[in-house]
Amino acid sequence: MRGGFRTVVMFLLSVLVLAPLGGASAQTAQTADYRIGPGDVLAIMVWDNKDLDQKVFVRPDGKISLSLLGEIAAGGLTVAELATMLTDMYGKTVKGAQVVVDVAEIHSRGIYFVGEVTRPGQLQLLQDLTLLQAIAMVGGLTEGVDLASATVLRGNHVVPVDFVKLVKKGDVNENIRLQPGDTIFVPMAGSVYVQGEVKAPHPIKFAKDLTIVKAIVQAGGFTPMAAPKRVSVLRGGQAFDVNVVRIMDGERDARDVPLEPGDIITVPQRLF
Repeated sequence: MRGGFRTVVMFLLSVLVLAPLGGASAQTAQTADYRIGPGDVLAIMVWDNKDLDQKVFVRPDGKISLSLLGEIAAGGLTVAELATMLTDMYGKTVKGAQVVVDVAEIHSRGIYFVGEVTRPGQLQLLQDLTLLQAIAMVGGLTEGVDLASATVLRGNHVVPVDFVKLVKKGDVNENIRLQPGDTIFVPMAGSVYVQGEVKAPHPIKFAKDLTIVKAIVQAGGFTPMAAPKRVSVLRGGQAFDVNVVRIMDGERDARDVPLEPGDIITVPQRLF
């Protein structure tokens, strides 16, 4: 990171109220329009029934498990909607039940930085942020980035952003507003990137014989939460899926995938 862009980043760092990395405080979520998402931690309290009070994790499928009620779909509901629904459900077995729901930790509004930023990883999007503000919040870009190949991935689509214009020319038209789930990929020439449910996510130096299995091995292998049948590779703005289990099992028609410089391998979390 050099010259004018360093000045921009330092200015942003001086004027922004920085949101915390990782899980966020419940206070940020207590608004009428906040919707519960996978990864959030909820505190469920039933008045005058402390035995029913629970702190629960919202699973990737959006469900939670509660005493007496079993599996409940909480994902996508507001805090008030879930409290009303649980009050009605508990009221069928608990006389005069009144339920309060608090969001103890927010983990469902993550954006992800991959590659050449000072602090790669997840950042919770707890306020409206532009791309430049978010870059500042993770400490800015490192030396030797390949701005021409940098991308913003939203779902399975690449958001058109010209990082060269944004960083070197200060073109505010390229300074998009980010959304939960966005991945900002800032590569260094000659590397591939492995992220998600691997034990040691990090850039891997490209070699001619590098394949998807070799890259995952170099990243420490899968975590217990990995979904190896749904690994994706992003290459030049196009994504494709790879069933790594079939490759590792040596199935006849399953060939290991040769990688190219700049590839991003994402190992998703398995569904329960």
